[in-house]
Amino acid sequence: MVQFLAWSNLTHRPARSLATAFGVAVGTVLVLLTTGLAHGVIAERAERESRVGAHIIVRPAGSFGGGVVSNQPAYPLDNLPRIAALPGVRAAVPVIQYALPSDSGIGFRLLEGVPWADYAAMSGVQMVAGRAPQTPDEIVIDREQARQKGFALGERVTLAKHGFTVVGIYDPPSGARIKAPFETLAQLLGVTDRCSMVLVQCHTADDQEAVHRHLRDAFPTDQLIFVRDLPSLYAGSLPALDVFLRVVVGMALVISLLIVSLAMYTSIVERTREIGVLKALGASSTFILLTIEQEALLLSGFGLLLGVGLAYLGRWWIVSFTAFRAIEFEPIWFTTAAIVALIGGCGGALYPAWRAMRLDPVEALRYE
Repeated sequence: MVQFLAWSNLTHRPARSLATAFGVAVGTVLVLLTTGLAHGVIAERAERESRVGAHIIVRPAGSFGGGVVSNQPAYPLDNLPRIAALPGVRAAVPVIQYALPSDSGIGFRLLEGVPWADYAAMSGVQMVAGRAPQTPDEIVIDREQARQKGFALGERVTLAKHGFTVVGIYDPPSGARIKAPFETLAQLLGVTDRCSMVLVQCHTADDQEAVHRHLRDAFPTDQLIFVRDLPSLYAGSLPALDVFLRVVVGMALVISLLIVSLAMYTSIVERTREIGVLKALGASSTFILLTIEQEALLLSGFGLLLGVGLAYLGRWWIVSFTAFRAIEFEPIWFTTAAIVALIGGCGGALYPAWRAMRLDPVEALRYE
């Protein structure tokens, strides 16, 4: 009986029911897309940087900050021959990283200076169009960068206030998407004797631990990072992100509470006489409470399903028409979105339900 009344009330006012469900869906979309985009971007960058072919990254002490890049390279190049000579080391490649403003004005993108022949040999990247850089003013980009920005071979671009010519496109993506000659970037930054980090490749993956010990003994103050640990390091190195995501979840909960509360309150006001009839026929306060909460749950459930569908549609649009490629919908956030929607629905219906329970049957029957 309760379910029948709840469903009848919703279908009797389909426009309002749909609008309320859409309000709940907005909260669901907010949770899924925001968390999916945040974690996806971090995971995608960590994956790219883990494909450099190295096993260990050597950086100046304290320089790894969850993706924050300093434009002042501080690692001495004099250490490079000593690293390369350690037992178990196959190759050591210096890299300079320079953070450029993103085209969207949010965040940054990286320009990397690398000795291309050594870097390509280590990472296994190959040119799929054009050729490798041969002069100081030439750059290469990965296939995704070419697709996102529409860069064409032979195009002139200005990066770090310097003009470059795009001469090649490589694949698969590895490290930063744009790569310039190491010497060019070093001269632009005025640090010809330093780099941002050194990529260390071992003879075999089994040599990583031994090489790590040798590096620790030889350079006790340097920061040593296993490339295999990059995904977890990136995920755990941005505490502000967790705070931001909690704020997003809180906003979604508030939206659901307000939308459902407003809709159910309006519905109760319009159905004052109906509630009076139910009470006159002997309906208990518990029956009325369950009916209203059942309506709220049905609205929240439909809003949740609608929100999930809209989130997948939004992900398709973002991936197809913007520069973002990595949006991950993790199971825990589906659970979070469901909890937010259901708590918002039940919580939002509490006050309207309490008001309906307190209606006097005689006064309710006289309501116009």
